[in-house]
Amino acid sequence: MSKEITVICDSQEYDREDILQLVTKARSLGDASKRKVSVFCVGHMDEERISALFLYGADRVVFCREEGRFDLPYFTEVIAAMVTQIYPEVILVPATVDGKILAAVLSTRFEAGLTADCIEIEFDEAGELGFSRAAINDSVTATIKCINCNIMMGTVKKDVFIKAEAGPPREESIVEFTFSGKEPKCNAAWVVEERTKRERKKEIDIHLFKKVFCIGRGVKDRTVLERIYKIAEKYDMGIVGTRAVVEEKLIEKERQVGQSGKSISPQIYISFGVSGASQHMVGIKNAAAIIAVNTDRQAAIFDYADYSVVENLESILDHLEKLGQENEQITGESNTKVTFSERNRTI
Repeated sequence: MSKEITVICDSQEYDREDILQLVTKARSLGDASKRKVSVFCVGHMDEERISALFLYGADRVVFCREEGRFDLPYFTEVIAAMVTQIYPEVILVPATVDGKILAAVLSTRFEAGLTADCIEIEFDEAGELGFSRAAINDSVTATIKCINCNIMMGTVKKDVFIKAEAGPPREESIVEFTFSGKEPKCNAAWVVEERTKRERKKEIDIHLFKKVFCIGRGVKDRTVLERIYKIAEKYDMGIVGTRAVVEEKLIEKERQVGQSGKSISPQIYISFGVSGASQHMVGIKNAAAIIAVNTDRQAAIFDYADYSVVENLESILDHLEKLGQENEQITGESNTKVTFSERNRTI
């Protein structure tokens, strides 16, 4: 077994941000435990992509060159062959569709411990690795330790961790892997009798939002919600929400942030009527500035906020609308720049 932490990526679902976030986390874990960091790649990997992997903390890149070819069974066999040869101690996999299938197959084949949708991965004081994830219908966070297995695995959704360039440059090691295994066999057969083109709904990618308004349970009036949407458009803000408002069908599921939703890392996060339950807060832990608006002085979100605003929501919206109108009159533009420097200031 290699005392190594491995990140798996591929050229089919390669997402630069996703992979570099995992490599950054692997580097942090490697530094804390004196372990090397490797990245397994299959497909076309150009010099720019490989250089980025080293820049963000990889000690070694192992890749199998496959030009123009990719299917999941073949990809799984190649990665399994890499694992067999190098046998890393820890494997981190992006929680993409293919990544989840791959992780399940590897877990079964190598009898590895697997934790899905991790929100944190850390070594404890005893040097044991713990994978944290939501549990019991997302009501608690559980830390899971893999026992009686040689390989520990975890799948991680995008933006759970943030990317950061590693420290001093390290010696780069590039290994080209040649897959000599047999083609995977499939006993199933099917015939496509008819194809119907479906119009795909335009997807909402909340990871692209640099500034967001977050809607919480405290926003119950649809008229108020419409005001928030109009103000968001003026200030170039994205709209996200908690699980509670998604269940109330006030916003789309794609906009849900938290343990059972998505993790985001905006420059500015402003919440309206969000209580601050831990299940939601893990989804915004990487936000640069958190501003919380709530009438309840005891709301848990104020413990996390850089700015705490104890005020009626209607008053805040009135002020934002007025500020937006004044800015349009002066500059002819609707966007306003806001900067923050103080933490835990109550207004």
